[in-house]
Amino acid sequence: MQQSITRLVFAFFAISAWLDAVSTGSGQALAHSTPQGTKSFASRGDSDQSAFPALESTGIQFNLTHGSVEKRSEKENSWMLLQRQLNHGRARLAQMQSRNVPSSEELSEAMDRRRRWLERRAMDPEIQSPDILGRTAVHTESYDASILGHNQTLSLGERQRGSRRSSGKFVVRDSNSNSAVNRIKEAAQQNKVTNAQDPSADNTLGLSIEANDVGYFTTVQIGSSNNNFKLLVDSGSSDTWVSGTNCSNCASHNKLGESSSSSLKISNKQYKISYGTGSVNVNRATDSMTVAGHTISNMQIGVSTSETAEFGGENIPFDGLMGLGGSALSVLGGKTVIEMMADQNLVDQPVVGYRLGRVADGSNNNHGQITFGAIDSSQVSGSLQEFDNQSNNGYWEIVLEDVSVGSKSVLGSRRRRGSNKHRATLDTGTSLIIAPQSVADAIHNAIQGSSSDGQGGYEIPCSTDTSLTFTFKGGYKFTMDSRDMIFSVSDSDTGKCVSSVSSGSSEGESAWILGAAFLKNVYFATNTRTNQIGIGKLK
Repeated sequence: MQQSITRLVFAFFAISAWLDAVSTGSGQALAHSTPQGTKSFASRGDSDQSAFPALESTGIQFNLTHGSVEKRSEKENSWMLLQRQLNHGRARLAQMQSRNVPSSEELSEAMDRRRRWLERRAMDPEIQSPDILGRTAVHTESYDASILGHNQTLSLGERQRGSRRSSGKFVVRDSNSNSAVNRIKEAAQQNKVTNAQDPSADNTLGLSIEANDVGYFTTVQIGSSNNNFKLLVDSGSSDTWVSGTNCSNCASHNKLGESSSSSLKISNKQYKISYGTGSVNVNRATDSMTVAGHTISNMQIGVSTSETAEFGGENIPFDGLMGLGGSALSVLGGKTVIEMMADQNLVDQPVVGYRLGRVADGSNNNHGQITFGAIDSSQVSGSLQEFDNQSNNGYWEIVLEDVSVGSKSVLGSRRRRGSNKHRATLDTGTSLIIAPQSVADAIHNAIQGSSSDGQGGYEIPCSTDTSLTFTFKGGYKFTMDSRDMIFSVSDSDTGKCVSSVSSGSSEGESAWILGAAFLKNVYFATNTRTNQIGIGKLK
């Protein structure tokens, strides 16, 4: 008996130490072009131009390493990774709604609370093995959600009456292939980078994938030496910056300075750029930047002097960030890359087209790419649908009419009218889908074997074949691949995965963020001149 207690205590402290180490890691249908020709899109105020012109391939390619996978240095715990993404999504949601953004102390407390939950989960079978056959999502822990915007407390061990429990392990079936689940798990745990493939059209760059689809980055050239810089692509912000040679904590990233670029002009004016989580301090500067073979003169950028761990850590695979929202979001007060390209007649229109890849497709099937000045018609099936942007502050926002799990609507009576309609911000810089808490619960209530962690995250069977369908204004429907319901694989060997759908603030019961989990399933385009959004089905 004494030996058993000793082993238990030793295991507890070993797990606690490991978790401490992990937690510190840091509209209307529009005509569509074909390969044989380009048909005109209707454009606001200019009948001779299209809102989203299509681009034909001329066979020019920009060589990139493709097909290979490189490791990042730090192993990641699935739930701690989820919490960081939750923190990012909720903070960005608060920014979008002009609410008070959670402080760094509040975000740190959320990470600590997650760590404590993991410690209890490792020791308590009741937490480690939640109900997997109950029809109602189970809240397994009491918590005060006000710290990140929620206003209700979930009771400990709340369960649907009569729900059954399983004494055995849940076996992963073939409905979501084991290979796809294993790729997601491996990418998350080993922090892999899945490199971009060669792009399929002109004005196009490949997008490499960070870990388990948590970020997408591309390579541009900056300065007189034309040095390569890897930039995270973010449609939810509007500043472009890179690590500077004088940065105090930018690890071994590629850095820009006067010694490496004679054309760089740095001002003494300093700015702090804050994101959902993480921030950078930069000096405003100008230099040349080459994007997809086009050189922008006097591009305004930030050159960082310090970066938080979310950007400056040794395990971060990019050197800076390219913001592609509306210029109203710019902290530096300048124009975005695509606006500068249009102003200098490098492209006809300030259009950006995105196709995001997924790790589950395999390292040789990363089809992620970004096109500047047009859409890549070879990526779109049928017509691109056009929607008016609902945001006046630089985000890309769309009216969301319905959400269904299979054929069942989960909005139901939650549908709203007028200014209170459900609205979703399309954001390549957010990994998850952040939904109103009541809707996130309803989604998981409809998934057999799901459970809630009581902190905004959910577990679902890795074998789920459940898919979500989003209906936008005009009745246009787009369905998610069931593989994209999986954010990562739970650390317990139970056949359970961490859901990519999480709950946001109950203060914003009609506000959503549709991040990469959704955007991987569509072709997404923006036009800053017409303030329009395009969404199309992928070929």
